Amino acid sequence: MQNENETVMRPGGTQERTFDEITDLGRRQAELLAERLKNLRITAIITSPYTRCRHTAEIINQYHHLDIAEDERFNEIQKNEAWESLLKRNMAAIEGIVRQYADDDIIICVTSRVNISAFICYTYNITPSNDVPWKQAADLSPVIFTIK
Repeated sequence: MQNENETVMRPGGTQERTFDEITDLGRRQAELLAERLKNLRITAIITSPYTRCRHTAEIINQYHHLDIAEDERFNEIQKNEAWESLLKRNMAAIEGIVRQYADDDIIICVTSRVNISAFICYTYNITPSNDVPWKQAADLSPVIFTIK
């Protein structure tokens, strides 16, 4: 789903993303996903605290009425943070989820697309590094991983 606003160019050539509401397209996509997931027995919904992620999680949750957990480790890459550090932070969050829930539990994680790389690394046991070949290229949501 594309649920973020556009990147804004600031004076000096720096980029800044806006982290407010989800886009109309993102909202519609979240509604369609919620409809598709409504009959699943979802155990938990975990989201990045970013407003657009939280709103996406709330839309998905309309049929499940769960308490939505926020995990700051699913925030996007921070200023001066290395890619490897982002992956390790995200993978620690994923490991916590895997340890907390049963194998047959269905957990929904709502994060920014940049974090999908960590799910790939975790699922395929790839060591986090600054050299993973798909930095931010994994723009494919929703992604379903079965982690055992």
